[in-house]
Amino acid sequence: MDKVMNMQEAIARFVKPGSTLFLAGMQHGEPSAAIHEIIRQKIGHLTLVSCLVTTSNLLIGEGLINKMVTAYMQQDEKRSYSMRKARETGRYPVFEEYSHFGVSLALLAGQMGIPFIPARCQAGSDMPKYNPNLATVACPFTGETVVAVRAIVPDTGIIHVQRADAEGNAQKWGTMGVDIEGINASRTVIVTTEKIVDADVIRRDPNRTIIPCFRVSAVVEQPWGAHPMHLAGCYSGDMWGFYGETGRPEGYQSYVDNLVYGVRDWEEYLKKRAEMKPPGYFEGFKIKAVKSEPITTGYEESQHEP
Repeated sequence: MDKVMNMQEAIARFVKPGSTLFLAGMQHGEPSAAIHEIIRQKIGHLTLVSCLVTTSNLLIGEGLINKMVTAYMQQDEKRSYSMRKARETGRYPVFEEYSHFGVSLALLAGQMGIPFIPARCQAGSDMPKYNPNLATVACPFTGETVVAVRAIVPDTGIIHVQRADAEGNAQKWGTMGVDIEGINASRTVIVTTEKIVDADVIRRDPNRTIIPCFRVSAVVEQPWGAHPMHLAGCYSGDMWGFYGETGRPEGYQSYVDNLVYGVRDWEEYLKKRAEMKPPGYFEGFKIKAVKSEPITTGYEESQHEP
């Protein structure tokens, strides 16, 4: 079943106001194009589940996030105008904090379809005191004190990958963070991809498939969809340039006016972005392919009788 659609349709159909949204891309291959489209459509009152997603700060700055479920925010109010703007406009989100491992466990429980998962981590911290989804309990077998981490089951998950087929079998490589747990815990999944490939390409290298097609609702082909973050094997990134540009009030406002609300889609964003930068801006981020030692992943039927 072909699930290919454009970004505007995918976001409008599957990201709803007031829903819980998981964004993949823990400092690698985040769904930036999808994030920009959510802002353009002004889909708000969201609960955001993410770890170290750079352009999610724009969602906060534009007042679309009511609650942030995370383990670490790289940008605080001293370094990020989006955070200060949210505070100044009275739209600062509530933060629900875990450790990185705690978030991964909560999403793993969601992926497994169980209500919670036990852990030793965080038991010696103050997190169970402040996070209502962490509870200190006794192990029913040993009596040992552990922390029960409640499952997180996002309404919608969005992931950007290097390749996927038209049915939604998606493959990603490089650092994963909590991508696998989070996207498989989500009830509805949007896959954005650098390119759509034939299903046979996916079948020849099945170990790279991190979510199967029957879990996916939409596939969007979106080259450079993770910029300004890097994507392994495709391009390097301009994360610090993005932070420097949007960290000041005038830079932030110029960015959202020109590159979010001032364009119709990601293709127009890429064109305008290139015009604002020195010649060869995007070309300079492209990865020069260097082949690794080959391994056998496919198979051929035997030509010999058993």
